[in-house]
Amino acid sequence: MIQYLWFKLNERKGELGIGTIISVAIAIIVAGFVLIPGMRGFAQTVMNSMDSWWQNTIESSIFPSS
Repeated sequence: MIQYLWFKLNERKGELGIGTIISVAIAIIVAGFVLIPGMRGFAQTVMNSMDSWWQNTIESSIFPSS
């Protein structure tokens, strides 16, 4: 009985591996569609804040133009 179960488990190992790979690929694709638009807005906010900080702090205080 144990030998039969061990044989069936080893026989299906390849199918389990392919199923796992497909599941991970689907999860990455779905996460990409959900996370990427949110990340774009976050990146724009960060870049706008950095630009404002650079102009108001660094350029005006450290590198005055006159």
